[in-house]
Amino acid sequence: MVEIRPRIADTVFTNARVLTMDDAMPHAEAVAVSADRIVWVGSSSDAARISRPPARVIDCDGGTLLPGFHDAHIHLLAYASSLISIDCRPSAVASIADIQRAIRVRAERTQEGEWIRGWGYDETALSDTSRHPTRWDLDEAASHHPIRINHRSGHAAVLNSAAMERVGIGRSTPEPEGATIDRDLESGEPNGLLFEMNEFLEQRIPPIPAAEMRPAIQQAARQLLRLGITSTQDATHTNDIDRWRLLSRLRKSDAPVMPRITMMAGSARLTEFTDAGMRFGSGDDWLRLGHAKIMATQTAGRQSPSPLELRRIGSDCAQLGFPVAIHSVEARVALSAANAIENLPLIGDTPHRMEHCAETPPYVFEAITRRGATVVTQPAFVYYSGDRYTETVDPEMLPYLYRQRTLAESGVRLVFSSDAPVIDPDPMRGIAAAVTRRSVSGAELTPNERTSLREALRAYTAAPAFATGIGARIGTLAPGALADIVVFDRDLMAMETAELGKARVAITMLAGEIVSE
Repeated sequence: MVEIRPRIADTVFTNARVLTMDDAMPHAEAVAVSADRIVWVGSSSDAARISRPPARVIDCDGGTLLPGFHDAHIHLLAYASSLISIDCRPSAVASIADIQRAIRVRAERTQEGEWIRGWGYDETALSDTSRHPTRWDLDEAASHHPIRINHRSGHAAVLNSAAMERVGIGRSTPEPEGATIDRDLESGEPNGLLFEMNEFLEQRIPPIPAAEMRPAIQQAARQLLRLGITSTQDATHTNDIDRWRLLSRLRKSDAPVMPRITMMAGSARLTEFTDAGMRFGSGDDWLRLGHAKIMATQTAGRQSPSPLELRRIGSDCAQLGFPVAIHSVEARVALSAANAIENLPLIGDTPHRMEHCAETPPYVFEAITRRGATVVTQPAFVYYSGDRYTETVDPEMLPYLYRQRTLAESGVRLVFSSDAPVIDPDPMRGIAAAVTRRSVSGAELTPNERTSLREALRAYTAAPAFATGIGARIGTLAPGALADIVVFDRDLMAMETAELGKARVAITMLAGEIVSE
C-alpha cells in the first residue's frame, strides 16, 4: 500500500475498482487528488484519513476508475468538421438518393456558391447501387453549389461539377503522385471520384470559416470528454505550423475545456516547425508537438512513396530529431514501413510507430517483430467493417487482419485508437471489439486474436502515453501523475464481454477538474 501523505486532498474517489495501469500497484479502491495531481492511491478505509472537509468525497459505488482514455490516432479538425457536415454514414443514409435528398436540404439553407460538405458515405452500404456516387449524382442534387462528399475511410472524396471547376480538375488534369482521378471508361472524363487527393484538395478548397469551425471544435471536445477521452494525438499528415497556431489559439481562448493534444507534424512540413525554433516535444502538457507523420499508401497497385524514398523521408525526419509514425495499411506498405524504421536512431526513449497495420501476413509480422516498432491500430474496425472484410477481402488475408494478440505476445508494443472521424471515437467500442472480435452483425473475425480486457484497457491508457513520450505524467494512476481520470458506472472486470458496450462513463476528470458528469 502506498504511504498516506498528510496533505489534504481536494477530491477523493472511494469504493471503486481502481485499475491503476501501474505495475507497482495494479489494484486499489481509492484515489486522492489535489490541484491537478494524484497525491495518493490506496484503500477506501485509509482514504477517510485524508478526506477531511473541504475535500469532496465521491463514492463510486463499485464502479471502475481508470486513467483517462488516450486516443493515439485521431484527426481532430476532421472530426470537428464531420459534426457540422451532412451525415452520409450508413446509419444516416441507405442510398445515393438519400445522399441527394440530404444535399438538397442543406442547399436550401446555404447561400448559392458556398461549399457544401458531407462525410462518411460507404459505397458498400448503399443498397440501391453498391457504388460510389459520381459528380453527376451530386449535380442532380445541387448544381449551383460546389459539393465535396468524403468517404468514411478519409481516403476518397466525390466532387460535383462545380467543385471540380473550382479546384481545377478536368480531363487533362494529371494525377498527383500516389493519387487516382477516377474516369469514365469510354470518354476519359473525370467522374468526380478522387482517391488519395486530400492534400491536393486542401490547397484549393477554402477552409470552413472560423465562425463555424470554432463551435464545431468545441462540440468535438465535449463529446470526447463525455467518452472519457482526456488525451489525443492528432495524426493528420498535413499538419503544419498554421494548424499548430490554430490549436494554440483555441487552447488559450475562452473555449470550453479540451482534451490534451499531441499534434503530429506532417513530414513534409517539419522545417516549418524547426525554423520556428520548435522540436519534438515542444509545447506543454496541453498542446505538444509529436511524431513526424509519414503518409505511405498503395493505390491502383502503386506504392507511394517508394520503399527507397520512404527510407529517405524517415531518415530526414530522424535527423531533425523527430521519431516517425508511418501510415501503413496494406501488407506491402507495412513491410516497407518496418524496413524503413529498422535503421532509424531512437529519439530519446520514444519509439517509432506504424499506424494501422491492417494486413500483417507472416512475412510482415516477422518484419514488425524484428524491427521493434510500436503498432498503433484500431480494433473497432473489426466491429464496423468486419462484415465487409469477410465479403471482400482475399480469404488468404482474412486471418491476418488487425492482429492484436499475436503481435502483443511477440513483444510488440500495441496501442489502440479510433482514427475518428473514420469511425466513432468511443474507446469502449474499440475495447469491446478487441475483447470479442465481433462485427456489427455479431460475426466473429479471427477469434484467436482476442485480447484480455485488462490489456485492451492498457492499450487505451498507459500504452499510448508511452508511445508519445509522456508516459511518466499520464496514462497511470500513481502519486505525482496528472489527475486525468475516468469513472465508469459499473465494474468492468465483472461484466460479460458481450455486455461491455453497455458500460457508461459516469465522470471524466481532467487536470483535477470534473469536466463531464
